[in-house]
Amino acid sequence: MIDKLFGSALRLKLMKFFVFNPAQVFDVKIIARKVEARLPAVKKEIRILLAAKLIKVKVYKNEKGRKQKGVILDNNFGHVEALKEFLMKVSPLSETQISDKLSKAGRLKFATLSGVFINNPDCRVDLLIVGDKLKKNVLSRVISNFESELGSEIKYAFFETADFEYRRSFGDKLVRDILEYPHKIIIDKLGISE
Repeated sequence: MIDKLFGSALRLKLMKFFVFNPAQVFDVKIIARKVEARLPAVKKEIRILLAAKLIKVKVYKNEKGRKQKGVILDNNFGHVEALKEFLMKVSPLSETQISDKLSKAGRLKFATLSGVFINNPDCRVDLLIVGDKLKKNVLSRVISNFESELGSEIKYAFFETADFEYRRSFGDKLVRDILEYPHKIIIDKLGISE
């Protein structure tokens, strides 16, 4: 429904991408790769967002030191904060979808969302996953898909159950920071929320 309101699912993805990465200049090819879309379709949608003045063209130096044109969020767009808040509330990923997709990576025992998932950008980690026989390559693909849907890079940590329990027992700082600050538990077979 929301993608129809904004014209297309790709336009919605691109809006999220720019709003949640406001200070970065991106080459169009990199954008296409990050949002998992074809380059011609991305170029078409970028022209529309340029005309709407949500984004602007900016010259920057690439990794080889050469000047190159890229696109960046236009901070003069008057409704960036309202748009950001709206886009956070209409996330395309429900907690059930997240846990279902993560379950493909192994036998999950615990998962919690924070950071970009709960509109708290100051968190060290956006997603904590605990389980057994976790497959790194599957987990990486699932996270990449989440990043494409959310339009933002996801900082995540994953542990085998025994390692997580050991870290928790001696008060590991990362684990403590995740569990003592705002978060939302979506899988709990370890009884942590009790």
